[in-house]
Amino acid sequence: MKNAILSGILFLAAIAVHAQTADEIIQKHLEATGSAAWEKITSMKTEAKLTIQAAPGMEIPMVLTVVNNKSARVEVSAMGMTQVSCINGDKGWSNNPFAGKNDPEPLTTDQVNEMKQMTDLAGHLYNYKTKGYTVEYLGKEDVDGTEMHKIKIVISPTRTEYALIDPETFLEAKSITVATVDGKESKSESAYSNYKEVNGVKIPHTIEENNPAMGGTAVTTVTKITVNEPVDAAIFEMPAKK
Repeated sequence: MKNAILSGILFLAAIAVHAQTADEIIQKHLEATGSAAWEKITSMKTEAKLTIQAAPGMEIPMVLTVVNNKSARVEVSAMGMTQVSCINGDKGWSNNPFAGKNDPEPLTTDQVNEMKQMTDLAGHLYNYKTKGYTVEYLGKEDVDGTEMHKIKIVISPTRTEYALIDPETFLEAKSITVATVDGKESKSESAYSNYKEVNGVKIPHTIEENNPAMGGTAVTTVTKITVNEPVDAAIFEMPAKK
């Protein structure tokens, strides 16, 4: 009986230690990236160049416009065509001229929920409890020779993320996402580097993503970030079919 009670106490203590460790790491991470300065950012426009392993030698312009926690629009241009994907609240649409689909079509509920992740400018670790997420500290994991803190973030029953945080800078060096969209599970990994300060917050300007859906490795190089400029709400609305 005593052993059972002792085991129970040790088990509860272990949970408390892990929770405390996760929160301590998250707090240092938020301080490193700008902490409360995120509260002052209402919108962000990111201009970047995308290089894809499946299309060697091409630099593809991309523009991401986000109204914090509300709307997002992604434009990718190549060969004189522009693919657009948008969400506005709980609705979304996209076209795909590269596949001969010039007219906009509504996104599925799963696709909208997936794209909503882009609207959380501060990141999922910021106020994670208020957002209804749960976190767990998983110890350390080797990333290119450095032992990184690994934190598991459960966003929803269909989406789990893992943040790998540098123990010296407390910036996120890598993320792993496992998500189910329209009944299909996918896994993607992103590496973050070249952090620069923009309006009091630190943002990675180089993102290397390994995603089978994109045909292999894709590298995003940020060229310009504009913060808190007025955004015309009309750009998120689905245009009429031609």
